[in-house]
Amino acid sequence: MSGDWLSFSPDWRMAVAFVVAMPSLILVLKIISTAQKRPATGWNLFFWLSFLPSVESLRRVQRAGPAEKRGAFARFAIVVATALLAYVACAQIASATGASGIALGWLGAPLFWLMTEVLGSLLQLLTLSSGWLLPLPHGNIFVSRHLADFWGRRWDVWMSDWFRQVIFLPLRRHPVRAMMIVFVISGIIHELVLNLGLWVVTGHNRFGSMMAYFGIQAVGMLVDRWCLAGCPRLRRIFCWLVVVGPAPLIVNEAALRALCFWRE
Repeated sequence: MSGDWLSFSPDWRMAVAFVVAMPSLILVLKIISTAQKRPATGWNLFFWLSFLPSVESLRRVQRAGPAEKRGAFARFAIVVATALLAYVACAQIASATGASGIALGWLGAPLFWLMTEVLGSLLQLLTLSSGWLLPLPHGNIFVSRHLADFWGRRWDVWMSDWFRQVIFLPLRRHPVRAMMIVFVISGIIHELVLNLGLWVVTGHNRFGSMMAYFGIQAVGMLVDRWCLAGCPRLRRIFCWLVVVGPAPLIVNEAALRALCFWRE
Protein backbone atom coordinates (compact mmCIF):
# COMPACT_ATOMS: atom_id res chain seq x y z
CA MET A 1 0.00 0.00 0.00
CA SER A 2 1.34 3.39 -0.99
CA GLY A 3 0.26 5.12 2.18
CA ASP A 4 -0.62 8.34 0.35
CA TRP A 5 -4.40 8.09 0.68
CA LEU A 6 -4.44 11.62 2.09
CA SER A 7 -3.00 12.94 -1.19
CA PHE A 8 -6.47 13.72 -2.56
CA SER A 9 -6.53 17.47 -3.12
CA PRO A 10 -9.73 19.05 -1.78
CA ASP A 11 -11.34 21.32 -4.34
CA TRP A 12 -13.51 23.51 -2.16
CA ARG A 13 -14.48 25.61 -5.18
CA MET A 14 -16.69 22.81 -6.49
CA ALA A 15 -18.16 22.19 -3.05
CA VAL A 16 -19.00 25.89 -2.77
CA ALA A 17 -20.45 25.94 -6.30
CA PHE A 18 -22.70 23.01 -5.37
CA VAL A 19 -23.84 24.68 -2.14
CA VAL A 20 -24.63 27.90 -4.03
CA ALA A 21 -26.49 26.15 -6.86
CA MET A 22 -28.77 24.00 -4.69
CA PRO A 23 -30.81 26.79 -2.96
CA SER A 24 -31.34 28.48 -6.34
CA LEU A 25 -32.58 25.22 -7.82
CA ILE A 26 -34.88 24.51 -4.86
CA LEU A 27 -36.36 28.00 -5.11
CA VAL A 28 -37.21 27.47 -8.79
CA LEU A 29 -38.78 24.09 -8.00
CA LYS A 30 -40.83 25.62 -5.17
CA ILE A 31 -42.18 28.32 -7.48
CA ILE A 32 -43.25 25.71 -10.04
CA SER A 33 -44.81 23.54 -7.34
CA THR A 34 -46.82 26.37 -5.74
CA ALA A 35 -48.00 27.52 -9.17
CA GLN A 36 -49.91 24.24 -9.31
CA LYS A 37 -50.84 23.80 -5.66
CA ARG A 38 -50.70 26.12 -2.66
CA PRO A 39 -49.55 24.92 0.77
CA ALA A 40 -52.35 24.27 3.24
CA THR A 41 -53.27 27.01 5.69
CA GLY A 42 -50.51 27.50 8.26
CA TRP A 43 -47.83 25.78 6.20
CA ASN A 44 -46.90 28.57 3.82
CA LEU A 45 -44.03 30.06 5.86
CA PHE A 46 -42.62 26.64 6.81
CA PHE A 47 -42.67 25.50 3.19
CA TRP A 48 -40.79 28.53 1.89
CA LEU A 49 -38.21 28.39 4.67
CA SER A 50 -37.70 24.63 4.39
CA PHE A 51 -35.67 22.76 1.79
CA LEU A 52 -38.65 20.84 0.42
CA PRO A 53 -39.15 21.47 -3.31
CA SER A 54 -42.72 20.16 -3.50
CA VAL A 55 -45.88 21.06 -1.62
CA GLU A 56 -46.73 17.35 -1.71
CA SER A 57 -43.80 16.60 0.63
CA LEU A 58 -45.48 18.53 3.47
CA ARG A 59 -47.58 15.44 4.13
CA ARG A 60 -44.39 13.65 5.15
CA VAL A 61 -43.47 16.25 7.80
CA GLN A 62 -43.88 15.03 11.41
CA ARG A 63 -44.12 16.73 14.76
CA ALA A 64 -40.66 16.80 16.36
CA GLY A 65 -41.02 15.63 19.94
CA PRO A 66 -38.13 14.81 22.30
CA ALA A 67 -37.80 11.27 20.95
CA GLU A 68 -37.72 12.46 17.34
CA LYS A 69 -35.11 15.11 18.18
CA ARG A 70 -32.86 12.60 19.93
CA GLY A 71 -33.26 10.25 16.98
CA ALA A 72 -32.35 12.97 14.50
CA PHE A 73 -29.16 13.87 16.39
CA ALA A 74 -28.20 10.21 16.78
CA ARG A 75 -28.78 9.51 13.12
CA PHE A 76 -26.72 12.52 12.09
CA ALA A 77 -23.80 11.34 14.23
CA ILE A 78 -24.02 7.83 12.78
CA VAL A 79 -24.17 8.87 9.13
CA VAL A 80 -21.33 11.38 9.55
CA ALA A 81 -19.13 8.73 11.20
CA THR A 82 -20.06 6.20 8.51
CA ALA A 83 -19.30 8.68 5.73
CA LEU A 84 -15.90 9.55 7.21
CA LEU A 85 -14.94 5.89 7.61
CA ALA A 86 -16.13 5.14 4.07
CA TYR A 87 -14.12 8.07 2.72
CA VAL A 88 -10.93 6.82 4.38
CA ALA A 89 -11.53 3.26 3.19
CA CYS A 90 -12.30 4.31 -0.40
CA ALA A 91 -9.31 6.66 -0.48
CA GLN A 92 -7.03 3.88 0.72
CA ILE A 93 -8.36 1.53 -1.96
CA ALA A 94 -7.95 4.22 -4.62
CA SER A 95 -4.36 4.90 -3.58
CA ALA A 96 -3.47 1.22 -3.34
CA THR A 97 -4.88 0.43 -6.78
CA GLY A 98 -4.02 3.71 -8.49
CA ALA A 99 -7.69 4.19 -9.37
CA SER A 100 -8.58 7.25 -11.41
CA GLY A 101 -11.22 8.30 -13.90
CA ILE A 102 -13.95 5.69 -14.33
CA ALA A 103 -12.65 3.46 -11.54
CA LEU A 104 -12.66 6.44 -9.19
CA GLY A 105 -16.27 7.06 -10.17
CA TRP A 106 -17.30 3.59 -9.04
CA LEU A 107 -15.34 3.96 -5.81
CA GLY A 108 -16.96 7.34 -5.22
CA ALA A 109 -20.51 6.05 -5.76
CA PRO A 110 -21.04 4.95 -2.12
CA LEU A 111 -19.55 8.27 -0.97
CA PHE A 112 -22.01 10.10 -3.20
CA TRP A 113 -24.89 8.24 -1.54
CA LEU A 114 -23.51 8.75 1.97
CA MET A 115 -23.01 12.48 1.41
CA THR A 116 -26.67 12.79 0.41
CA GLU A 117 -27.57 10.96 3.63
CA VAL A 118 -25.40 13.37 5.64
CA LEU A 119 -26.98 16.36 3.91
CA GLY A 120 -30.49 15.03 4.55
CA SER A 121 -29.77 14.46 8.24
CA LEU A 122 -28.22 17.94 8.52
CA LEU A 123 -31.29 19.56 6.99
CA GLN A 124 -33.43 17.70 9.51
CA LEU A 125 -31.39 19.20 12.35
CA LEU A 126 -31.61 22.70 10.90
CA THR A 127 -35.43 22.61 11.02
CA LEU A 128 -35.86 20.99 14.43
CA SER A 129 -36.20 24.39 16.10
CA SER A 130 -39.48 24.87 14.19
CA GLY A 131 -40.96 21.90 16.06
CA TRP A 132 -41.27 19.85 12.89
CA LEU A 133 -39.18 16.99 11.48
CA LEU A 134 -38.39 16.99 7.78
CA PRO A 135 -38.60 13.65 5.98
CA LEU A 136 -35.29 12.10 5.04
CA PRO A 137 -34.48 12.34 1.33
CA HIS A 138 -34.09 8.57 0.87
CA GLY A 139 -36.03 5.52 1.90
CA ASN A 140 -34.28 2.20 2.38
CA ILE A 141 -32.76 1.98 -1.10
CA PHE A 142 -31.38 -1.53 -0.50
CA VAL A 143 -34.83 -3.13 -0.45
CA SER A 144 -35.72 -1.74 -3.87
CA ARG A 145 -37.64 -4.36 -5.83
CA HIS A 146 -37.11 -2.84 -9.26
CA LEU A 147 -36.09 0.39 -10.99
CA ALA A 148 -39.48 2.08 -10.58
CA ASP A 149 -39.38 1.28 -6.87
CA PHE A 150 -35.84 2.67 -6.55
CA TRP A 151 -36.46 5.94 -8.40
CA GLY A 152 -40.08 6.48 -7.43
CA ARG A 153 -40.18 5.48 -3.75
CA ARG A 154 -36.65 5.05 -2.40
CA TRP A 155 -34.16 7.52 -3.89
CA ASP A 156 -34.69 11.24 -3.21
CA VAL A 157 -38.36 11.13 -2.25
CA TRP A 158 -38.38 14.95 -2.14
CA MET A 159 -37.82 15.10 -5.89
CA SER A 160 -40.09 12.11 -6.42
CA ASP A 161 -42.90 14.10 -4.79
CA TRP A 162 -42.12 17.06 -7.06
CA PHE A 163 -42.13 14.91 -10.19
CA ARG A 164 -45.33 13.18 -9.09
CA GLN A 165 -47.09 16.52 -8.57
CA VAL A 166 -45.72 18.45 -11.55
CA ILE A 167 -45.25 15.72 -14.19
CA PHE A 168 -46.92 12.40 -13.41
CA LEU A 169 -50.32 13.64 -12.24
CA PRO A 170 -50.90 15.98 -15.20
CA LEU A 171 -49.72 13.21 -17.56
CA ARG A 172 -51.25 10.27 -15.69
CA ARG A 173 -52.84 8.99 -18.91
CA HIS A 174 -49.41 8.94 -20.55
CA PRO A 175 -47.10 7.29 -17.99
CA VAL A 176 -44.31 6.42 -20.43
CA ARG A 177 -44.16 9.97 -21.75
CA ALA A 178 -44.17 11.29 -18.18
CA MET A 179 -41.33 8.96 -17.21
CA MET A 180 -39.23 10.07 -20.16
CA ILE A 181 -39.80 13.74 -19.31
CA VAL A 182 -38.83 13.10 -15.69
CA PHE A 183 -35.48 11.60 -16.65
CA VAL A 184 -34.79 14.39 -19.14
CA ILE A 185 -35.45 16.98 -16.43
CA SER A 186 -33.29 14.99 -13.98
CA GLY A 187 -30.44 15.03 -16.47
CA ILE A 188 -30.78 18.77 -17.06
CA ILE A 189 -30.84 19.50 -13.31
CA HIS A 190 -27.67 17.49 -12.71
CA GLU A 191 -25.97 19.09 -15.70
CA LEU A 192 -26.71 22.54 -14.25
CA VAL A 193 -25.80 21.74 -10.65
CA LEU A 194 -22.64 19.70 -11.31
CA ASN A 195 -21.28 19.90 -14.85
CA LEU A 196 -22.00 23.61 -15.26
CA GLY A 197 -20.30 24.27 -11.93
CA LEU A 198 -17.28 22.23 -13.05
CA TRP A 199 -17.03 24.20 -16.28
CA VAL A 200 -17.29 27.54 -14.46
CA VAL A 201 -14.73 26.56 -11.82
CA THR A 202 -12.18 24.62 -13.87
CA GLY A 203 -13.07 25.08 -17.53
CA HIS A 204 -13.40 21.29 -17.91
CA ASN A 205 -16.24 20.26 -20.21
CA ARG A 206 -18.10 17.18 -19.01
CA PHE A 207 -21.49 18.20 -20.42
CA GLY A 208 -23.66 15.31 -21.53
CA SER A 209 -22.60 12.74 -18.92
CA MET A 210 -25.62 13.38 -16.69
CA MET A 211 -28.02 13.25 -19.63
CA ALA A 212 -26.41 9.96 -20.68
CA TYR A 213 -26.82 8.48 -17.19
CA PHE A 214 -30.48 9.36 -16.91
CA GLY A 215 -31.07 8.28 -20.50
CA ILE A 216 -29.80 4.84 -19.50
CA GLN A 217 -32.19 4.88 -16.55
CA ALA A 218 -35.12 5.67 -18.86
CA VAL A 219 -34.21 2.83 -21.23
CA GLY A 220 -33.75 0.53 -18.23
CA MET A 221 -37.22 1.42 -16.98
CA LEU A 222 -38.73 0.46 -20.33
CA VAL A 223 -36.84 -2.85 -20.42
CA ASP A 224 -37.89 -3.59 -16.84
CA ARG A 225 -41.51 -2.68 -17.58
CA TRP A 226 -41.86 -4.60 -20.82
CA CYS A 227 -39.49 -7.56 -20.44
CA LEU A 228 -38.98 -8.39 -16.74
CA ALA A 229 -42.37 -7.84 -15.12
CA GLY A 230 -42.77 -11.52 -14.21
CA CYS A 231 -39.22 -12.04 -12.88
CA PRO A 232 -38.92 -10.43 -9.41
CA ARG A 233 -35.40 -11.70 -8.65
CA LEU A 234 -34.08 -10.69 -12.04
CA ARG A 235 -35.69 -7.28 -11.65
CA ARG A 236 -33.72 -6.67 -8.43
CA ILE A 237 -30.44 -7.63 -10.10
CA PHE A 238 -31.26 -5.59 -13.18
CA CYS A 239 -32.10 -2.57 -11.00
CA TRP A 240 -28.64 -2.45 -9.44
CA LEU A 241 -26.89 -3.16 -12.74
CA VAL A 242 -28.64 -0.18 -14.32
CA VAL A 243 -28.20 2.15 -11.32
CA VAL A 244 -24.59 1.29 -10.39
CA GLY A 245 -23.16 0.10 -13.71
CA PRO A 246 -23.05 3.55 -15.37
CA ALA A 247 -22.36 5.33 -12.04
CA PRO A 248 -19.14 7.02 -13.32
CA LEU A 249 -21.32 9.07 -15.67
CA ILE A 250 -22.97 10.82 -12.73
CA VAL A 251 -20.20 10.38 -10.14
CA ASN A 252 -17.87 12.07 -12.58
CA GLU A 253 -15.15 14.68 -12.13
CA ALA A 254 -17.70 17.30 -11.09
CA ALA A 255 -19.26 15.14 -8.38
CA LEU A 256 -15.91 13.78 -7.21
CA ARG A 257 -14.46 17.27 -6.90
CA ALA A 258 -17.51 18.34 -4.89
CA LEU A 259 -16.85 15.31 -2.65
CA CYS A 260 -13.13 16.25 -2.42
CA PHE A 261 -12.37 12.80 -3.84
CA TRP A 262 -10.75 13.74 -7.14
CA ARG A 263 -7.22 13.42 -8.37
CA GLU A 264 -5.76 13.66 -11.85
